[in-house]
Amino acid sequence: MGNALVLNKDFKIVMSNSMVKGKQDVLTLWQHKIFRLLISQIKPSDKGLETYTCKITDLAKYLGMKPKSMYGDINELTDKLMQAFIKINTGGIGNRESWLKINLISSCSCNNGILTIRLNDDVKPFVLQQKGFYTQYEIGSILNFKSVYAIRLYEILLSDFKASFFSRNRHKFEYSIEQLRQLMGCEDKLLKFSQFKEKCIGKAIFEINNSDTSEFTLTAKYNKNGRAVEGVSFILLGRSECFLPCDDYYNIIKTSIEWNESWDEPDAPI
Repeated sequence: MGNALVLNKDFKIVMSNSMVKGKQDVLTLWQHKIFRLLISQIKPSDKGLETYTCKITDLAKYLGMKPKSMYGDINELTDKLMQAFIKINTGGIGNRESWLKINLISSCSCNNGILTIRLNDDVKPFVLQQKGFYTQYEIGSILNFKSVYAIRLYEILLSDFKASFFSRNRHKFEYSIEQLRQLMGCEDKLLKFSQFKEKCIGKAIFEINNSDTSEFTLTAKYNKNGRAVEGVSFILLGRSECFLPCDDYYNIIKTSIEWNESWDEPDAPI
């Protein structure tokens, strides 16, 4: 047996930034959410990981799935979850790569409609008693997202946003297309830039901006070298800033970065 999963949308997900920016492209939408649900159960004082149990019907409702659908898919879903891993960059010298691959789940079983599941102990250094560079947010922020890309972009930018709290340019973050493809798991798919822009970056931005629970809204500029797009610059505003009077809202943006007409005009609150 194990502890009952507490399906509370206010529970916090806490992960090291190295895990947030690890390669997670083998995970499906539901695997992302279940993995983060397990992390949200960890208390700040915990020194170890626990085994958790939950009714499949309750889990399905919490994740926004139809219970009948999840009953039919649970075997395949857990098979893939047991195989899922994150690849974490651990630094390197010169051109030599240095990385760590971690399986996320150590055990999973289903008995009479009850799912029992446990995180792999190798995950502990990245989710327990985090200090320094880590990302924290409420799990409810991502539960309504319909795409993996929204979850990934949300976490990646949130880690930057919070890590640069005292920086003058804390509202602006830049990534090369190569970096974004790697972080978003699109190195071998959506190969045409128009597809990558529409189905990955554009879709993620739309979902984040239209969520009532996300901590920020954002807009983007696609940076070109000639006709080729080489990178993306993002502007983020925290929700509290988004509800400032309109003049103040634009003042924050336009004094925090080098604004010009090539930026998409952000949606100011009405």
